[in-house]
Amino acid sequence: MKPILLRGHHRPLTCVKVNKHGDLLFTCGKDAVLAVWRTDNGQQIGQYDCGRGAIWFCDVTIDSKYLIVASGASKIFIFLTETGEMLAEILEEGPCKFVEWNKDPKCQNMFVMANDDFGENVKMGIKVYKVEIEHDEVTQHQIQWSQRGYRSRCNQCRWGPLDREIVTCHDDGSINIWDAATGSLIRKIEAYNQPATCIAFDLKNILMLSCSSDGTAKLFETATWTPIRTYKTDRPLNACDISPLFDVETLAKPHILLGGGQSAEEVTTTATSEGKFQALLYNIIHEDQVGSIKGHFGPINTLTFLADGHGYVSGGEEGMVRIYHFDREYLMDKYE
Repeated sequence: MKPILLRGHHRPLTCVKVNKHGDLLFTCGKDAVLAVWRTDNGQQIGQYDCGRGAIWFCDVTIDSKYLIVASGASKIFIFLTETGEMLAEILEEGPCKFVEWNKDPKCQNMFVMANDDFGENVKMGIKVYKVEIEHDEVTQHQIQWSQRGYRSRCNQCRWGPLDREIVTCHDDGSINIWDAATGSLIRKIEAYNQPATCIAFDLKNILMLSCSSDGTAKLFETATWTPIRTYKTDRPLNACDISPLFDVETLAKPHILLGGGQSAEEVTTTATSEGKFQALLYNIIHEDQVGSIKGHFGPINTLTFLADGHGYVSGGEEGMVRIYHFDREYLMDKYE
């Protein structure tokens, strides 16, 4: 399984995102580069001008028309995906670390974002915006609610099932469930002893996967937000994802991907095996590891399955992006 190597960044990767159709890959890094590539052959299509701030996250609408970006320069950008034209530049209070469009395919006109502290006067916050776009022009963007009632930095904020909740993960290891309409706290889950680093949902939003720097990942069912599985690894985890081929009813392709690795100051040798930089494939039901894929020379910061589930993309601390297309053995159910 030889990967396609993408050399478009010279600093650590922060986000890799594949569009719903599966043909486009967006990569973000601390070098202020936001690039778009073809997933089939790794050809770079272009870049988006986001200024000089580190790009922490991006998301694209289901129809792939609009791209939204969270910048460390305290800005949220909205681009026309096809042309790269900037439709909006929203000035925020502090460094923007995460952003995501709502998931309603008929009306994607809202996004949630999180910003960090900035100096003594700007406090970290989570906000939901409503955006009006007419004829490819952003005519209005308005804050629906703002929430600062939490003490630990928010690492990710995602829309829950049917856009009814906002789910956030924090440095203190907690996962918070907020009312998406009002911003009020519904539930706080003490999930981990160390930072909760990533959240991912299955295609039907029945299950939520999260992971932590403590080396564990947990699977929750979203009806009651109850943990039902725990996956233990031997490394800090930065990223996780659920295979889009997994079906709760048929139990087809019951796989999750986990990625991370020891930070540079903790690695005492140059051997990549010592740093534990492989991506790990786990059985979502039986909680056991079914495979690992090596390649990165530093921690995996971000990863995502391809839209068809026939491969995945990972971005590392060393600045490399790798596209893997699974071989025939995987597709022929060898790893079931």
